[in-house]
Amino acid sequence: MIEYLVMAFFVAQPPEAGASAPQAEARPPVVAPAQLRNPVEITAKRVSGTRNQATFTGDVLVKQRTLELRCDKMVAHYNGPREVTRVECVGNVHAVDEDRTARGERAVYDVPSGVLVVTGNPEARQGTTFLSGTKVRMTVGNENFEVENARVIVETAPFQKKRRSGSAKKP
Repeated sequence: MIEYLVMAFFVAQPPEAGASAPQAEARPPVVAPAQLRNPVEITAKRVSGTRNQATFTGDVLVKQRTLELRCDKMVAHYNGPREVTRVECVGNVHAVDEDRTARGERAVYDVPSGVLVVTGNPEARQGTTFLSGTKVRMTVGNENFEVENARVIVETAPFQKKRRSGSAKKP
């Protein structure tokens, strides 16, 4: 069985002003990863696609800016210049953005705004705070969470008694 590893960079630089395309062949420009602005990197075992979307299955990993998003299956929607505009994930969704994590069964990531919405028994964690509800919303690079029908558990450090100085009697 052959497994495919696909690395997709869908965000292309706009052409420079005044640049003219060759008349003989109309080939798309080759864009190296170093030339991309905020590239969306996607890896998976399999990919199939059409002009406006691609479906990734098997160990899907999406990386963009500080976000790492994993799931079983993902559909990436992109526009004419092949910029990824939206990704929809299904199955074992796990997102990590710096010190925040979110888990659930489904997620929708709006790439231009950086907003990730996790549903399907979602849970989130930041530091010692655990959140759950019906919908978890987080913005990439912003430390805030929004949770609908929220349940919040905050872990606290164990209480320690202070020693009184000078209260012990000398023998």
